[in-house]
Amino acid sequence: AVLAEPTACAVHAVAQAPATSGEVVAVLGAGTILLLVVAALPHLADPGTLLVGARYPHQRRLASELGADLAVPEDQLPRSVRRATGSLAAAGALSGGAAVVFDCVGSATSLRAALGMVRPRGTVVLVGMPGPATVDLAPLWHRQVVLQGVYAYGLEHLQGEPRRTFEVALELAARCRLGRLVSAAYPLERFEAALAHAGQAGRRGAVKVVFDLRSRRPSSRPAPDPGAPR
Repeated sequence: AVLAEPTACAVHAVAQAPATSGEVVAVLGAGTILLLVVAALPHLADPGTLLVGARYPHQRRLASELGADLAVPEDQLPRSVRRATGSLAAAGALSGGAAVVFDCVGSATSLRAALGMVRPRGTVVLVGMPGPATVDLAPLWHRQVVLQGVYAYGLEHLQGEPRRTFEVALELAARCRLGRLVSAAYPLERFEAALAHAGQAGRRGAVKVVFDLRSRRPSSRPAPDPGAPR
């Protein structure tokens, strides 16, 4: 249940991207959204080769389990794309590159990396939440690359059929056992510890940190007197 909403975001991102059947697709990022996009791609887009760049070993392991053909440290992803596409590297970009690159970070650094990995006339899908960034857009102009933003969810058209994003997300969550991405659950009273854990999730080998409202500490306040006036 707690992964239904972010899974819907990933489903929407994949559904809005260009068709990738038989193509090389790269996913760059870290954390929950990266892994959910990786889970959605084989089921909704059928990429020929799915390459993933992630910072931490447990993220790469989970990406492989969810369908990535190769998961490498994020700084090695451009090299993996170059090898998979038989491209040459020159002036910070590849002569070929991935048909679609999903940027699940949204920073200036990740966007530059994505623009350097995508092929001419390819598409960079911006999934991660961006902020103010200074990026040289000459590669986007010179190579006629499409920069596509995706956000939230709604109604998707999959195989010619309109479907609600959440419906597809719930099916994907069950099929891929996405509940395993929940690494820790805290009672609401321990919100400070939960936020600290979430802020260090990658370094601590975690993915998704959640609150469990069923788990509450016993109250330290005295029980009310049933005979007292109300």
